[in-house]
Order: sequence, then C-alpha cells, then structure tokens
Amino acid sequence: MRKAICTALAASLTFGGATMAQESKPLSAQASNPVTMGWMQGFPPAADKTIRFTDPDYFAFPKLRWTVCHFRELMPSTGVNNGSGKVSPLPADIDAGINAVEFTPLDGGDPMTWDAAFDTNYTDGILVLHKGRIVYERYDGCLDENTLHGAMSVTKSLTGLMAEVLVAEGKLDETAPIADIIPELAGSAFGDATVQQVLEMTTALDYSEDYSDPDAEVWTYAEAGSPLPKPEGYDGPRSYFEYLQTVQKNDAEHGDAFGYKTVNSDAAGWLIARTTGVSAAEYLSKRIWSRIGAEREAFYTVDSIGTPFAGGGFNATLRDLGRFGQLILNEGAWNGEQIIPAKAIARIREGGSKDTFAKAGYDLLPGWSYRGMWWVSHDDHGSFAARGVHGQTIWIDPTADMVIVRFASNPVAGNAASDPTSLPAYRAVADYLMAQESSPKLSGREWFIEDIGGKGVIDNSPASLLFLPDGGLAGNASCNRLVASYILDGEALSIGMAGTTMMMCAPALMEQEARLMEALSTVEGYTIDKTGALLLSATDGVVITARRR
Repeated sequence: MRKAICTALAASLTFGGATMAQESKPLSAQASNPVTMGWMQGFPPAADKTIRFTDPDYFAFPKLRWTVCHFRELMPSTGVNNGSGKVSPLPADIDAGINAVEFTPLDGGDPMTWDAAFDTNYTDGILVLHKGRIVYERYDGCLDENTLHGAMSVTKSLTGLMAEVLVAEGKLDETAPIADIIPELAGSAFGDATVQQVLEMTTALDYSEDYSDPDAEVWTYAEAGSPLPKPEGYDGPRSYFEYLQTVQKNDAEHGDAFGYKTVNSDAAGWLIARTTGVSAAEYLSKRIWSRIGAEREAFYTVDSIGTPFAGGGFNATLRDLGRFGQLILNEGAWNGEQIIPAKAIARIREGGSKDTFAKAGYDLLPGWSYRGMWWVSHDDHGSFAARGVHGQTIWIDPTADMVIVRFASNPVAGNAASDPTSLPAYRAVADYLMAQESSPKLSGREWFIEDIGGKGVIDNSPASLLFLPDGGLAGNASCNRLVASYILDGEALSIGMAGTTMMMCAPALMEQEARLMEALSTVEGYTIDKTGALLLSATDGVVITARRR
C-alpha cells in the first residue's frame, strides 16, 4: 500500500506533458462533482465517503476532485504570508459573450464553445483578466472564490521566476556550476550542471519518472519527499535535499536536450534558499505574495523536515493566482511599484532553445521552448504559460493584454489530455477580446448609459445595459434591476417588454428610470460610433447613448 501512496504523491504531482492512460472512460465532470459524489460530507463522513492521505487512491480520480481543494487538511504545509496590507481589488467587467466563443480543437472535429470546454476539461475554476479587469470568472466542484486549490507543477514556474529574479539582480550567477553554490551536490549529477541548465531542465540526469517501471528513480524520490514515517529498516534519503544528493548523471551531456524532471525544481528551490537564506516559501512571500494585495495566505506542502515542495506543492485561490499572473503580464510592476525586475520576466519571455525542446517529443507543442521553468509558445502573440498536472494553468498573452488562470481536476494527469480543448480556446478568447476592442459588438460587456434623449444622466447613477448572446437583456434601469429580451437583425434592434424590480429610490432616480424604460420600449436600431459609443435610436427620435468602461 505504501507504494500506492507514493504513486499518488509523486505521479499525480509531477507529470508535465505525457498523458496517463485511463483504464476505462471516466465519469463526466457533472457526475464526478465531489458534492454529487458525497466525499467528506457529514460529521463524521460515511466510511465509504472518507478520504485520508494514507489512502492509496486519495489522489486518484474521482477522489482527486475533492483532494485538490483540501491538501492542507491532509498533509503538513507551510504558509506563504500575504502581508498585512490592503487587498488589491480586481475590478470586474464581465463579458457575457465569452461563453459563446468558438474554437476548433487541436485534434479536429466539430467546433466547441468556451462554455462547453469548461466541463470537457473538468474545470474547477477559471478566471480571465483583460487589461487588468475580470471579464470572466466561473467556479464548480470543490472550488469557490475563497478556496485554495493545488497548483501542481505551476509551482515550478513560481520557483523558476524566483530564481530568475535572483539572476537579474546579480545575486545568482546563471553560469555557475551548482556545486559552487550548494557543495552538498558536488557528488551528484547536479554538481557540474549550471544554474541555467537546471532552470531550463536540460540537465543530463539518470532519473526516470516512468511510473510503469517499478525500478524507476521516482519511487525513491517519492519516499524521500513523503512526510509519512518511514518503514522499519528504511535507510534511504528522508527529504528532498537528501534525495537530490543521490541523483547521478546519465551518458548524455548537460545542455543537450530538454527533459521535464521535477527534481530540477527541487534543486532550484535549494538554490533559492541557499542564496537568500530563507525557504522558497518565505522568499515568495517577501518578494511577491505580500506585495500584490493577495486576499489569502497561500501555502506549500512540505516534506518531513518542512522543506517546501518547490516542484508541485503550491496552493492558492484563483483570484490570487490571477493577481500573480497580472504581475507577470505587467512585467513585474504592481500599482506603480516595480515589485520584481522586468529583466527577469523578459528573460523568460525570450524562451530557450526550440531545438533542445523538440528532442523531448511534445507533439502538441511544436515550436515551443522552456525557460525559467515556464513554457514559451513563440506564437505571434508572445504567449507563455505555467502548466501543472490535471490541467492547472496560468496563460499569459501580452498582445491581447490577457491572463487566464485555470484550476482543474482532469482524470488524466498529463496536459496532453486537455491541451486540444485548451490551447485553441485560450487563443480564441484572446482574439475575441481584441476584436471587441477594435470593432465592438452589441453583446458582451456591460454598456453604461451616459445620456437619455439629450437630458444626460445623474452623475454616478448605475444605469446600464447588458446584451446577452442568447437574446436576453439585463442591466440597471437607474434604481431597479431590469430584465428584457431583444431581437437583432443587422442594425435593426427591437426590445421586448422590460420588467424591473420594485424598489423605491430618490425621485430624481425614479424619473430617470421612467425616461429610460419609455425610450427602451421604442428602440428600433443601434450603431456603435468611431469613439466606441453605443447609440440606441427610438422611434420618437430619442437616442440613448452608452459606453463601455
């Protein structure tokens, strides 16, 4: 049973690209929802619905759909302090058109909508930021806006970023052999590898993460990193640091080929700790997490001596990881302050060697590379990503000024399972958001009313209209919420009978609301002018002017 536990601890947390096959077709996203399944409900939960860290399948599907939100209850951890400052708000400007955005999966087939991809990818939560605003946010399963979710191998990209910050600041020499910084690794494969080779995962390690091989080195690594007591007679490494000292070199040369191996991230975590004098968790808190207005403390799972798992142990809320992604998009700046050097992010965006990366055989990622433990697409948008097992993602698209953060619990560990219905979806949303900026459509984001029939509107009144892609109309009539339907035929527009809530407000607001409702009832067409203003024309010559913020 102990080996099965190590399988869950290591295999499920360290996979980067290869797909792990399923023995049979898994339950759908809806059927495997942890609430529907009844996991860990009641005090105590029923015996057949209880999940323990010592269960060999605690991180196997479908249990993993509960576990991804509950690592802290199951495993020892160390916090990433979010500081005592104010929470940085993420303004919301929801775009109702995103759900209807279509894309073609990488493996072909019929077009799919962004909405349909949510369940296809077993998404627990997804956030889209455009120009620093939330334009899409959705939760399911074990996740809500306050819940911390496992980031899995997205953790590697946080680790890589911290190391690149130290390089950019001249505190870590990327050309230095690892043994010069960590003498304890002199006798290991890492000893003569450079810092850069570790960060680009081009180290030549005699180390296998092939979980079908009972003799693969990953089993010793998993045992070393497990916080559980070791079995009687065990004489192997008992921590991540101890295990790294046992890794030997293979017959290749460092720098020859990319090889995605989690132990590189643990070595990078040790580099950070040795260079700064604090753990990776404390350094992340000091340099980033406590300075971006995070809503909640994050955490890392740890080994038996409290070492943060630098390759897969980070947990955070969706919005806080969105703030982190926005910091990267902002080239290290936050609220006018340069939190981390822009040079560190520029190095990551440059990417590594495409030829070196290609040797790893990622068929779905042609032309990509890897640098600073980030995946760099080299597409025409300059997109790059942090990627984790079971579908965790931070997707940065500088051209579209967009960040997408996703938490998921896909039954298949490797990203190759979800890439066909994820990578083209990210690009489709980017294209949609850019098109809405250059050539806005009626449906999508909310329109805020600036004038009704030349009489203006009351300053800061909340009058607004939201045209939904399905023909629904929502908004604020000034005092009350409004609901209606609309029919669009080219530029001809008719609005059905609108209803409102029945709250009483100040007379001036009520008078404005009555003017708006009367004008809406006779709207016959619309235009969007060159300034981006929406002009709704009524039959009596009244024009309603609105604009997106």
